[in-house]
Amino acid sequence: MNTLAITHPPGRAGLDWLIKGWRLFVAGVIPWMGMAAISLLAVTFISLVPYVGSAAVEWLSPFLVAGFMLASRAASAKAPFSFYLFVDGFRDAPKPLAVIGAVYLVASLFSELAMRALGGEGFQLLFELAQTRPETIDPAQAELILHQALPAMLAGLLILTPALLATWFAPALVLFDGFSPLKAMYWSLWACAVNWRPMLIYGLWLSLVAVAAILIPFGLGLLVFVPVALASTYIAYTDLFVPTAESAEPAPAGDDA
Repeated sequence: MNTLAITHPPGRAGLDWLIKGWRLFVAGVIPWMGMAAISLLAVTFISLVPYVGSAAVEWLSPFLVAGFMLASRAASAKAPFSFYLFVDGFRDAPKPLAVIGAVYLVASLFSELAMRALGGEGFQLLFELAQTRPETIDPAQAELILHQALPAMLAGLLILTPALLATWFAPALVLFDGFSPLKAMYWSLWACAVNWRPMLIYGLWLSLVAVAAILIPFGLGLLVFVPVALASTYIAYTDLFVPTAESAEPAPAGDDA
């Protein structure tokens, strides 16, 4: 297991991560888009499985992230990479990645249950509203439904956000640094918390890029967005977690590096 510490990059680093992730993408467009296409197809087919499809996608998501982390490391070293790296995630750290996926799945289920319990009819109406054609929506009705469902949505967000941050860098810490899954999630959450400024800027820019990608027809935007998002996550990981010989914050309190 590697000995690491957490750095404190400035807020503008959030945008730098995204720019460097884009540079990794344009240096190998074909393999990146191929990996994105395979992962999106896999997610689509798995999600179609009755009853358990969406849960299986959430549970397996760390394995997809692991494949892109391995590809990002290879791209950074100017080494060849392709979809075969997905197999390495299953081979190199199957149990830790499965635990990370299980934790995120449980948090997601709790988040959904909380939203349904607190939102009641308003949450169900909001779900139906999202499936309605925009031109048929009554603005007054939409505003009322949103007002009823907003507290439930906020409660769900409060549950899911820590789980998302805890699993953000956890696959990379497991794969590259030999961390246990719980320690990797703790370090990921701590790094996001103490570096909230660059993480906030990174998240905002990533959200804007995601919206632009969704608007591109036939899902072509997602073939770009997915690898750029995950390559930039790898860049952020290399910036935030460094050997303790470098100038950095010590290990999180109560945890040895």
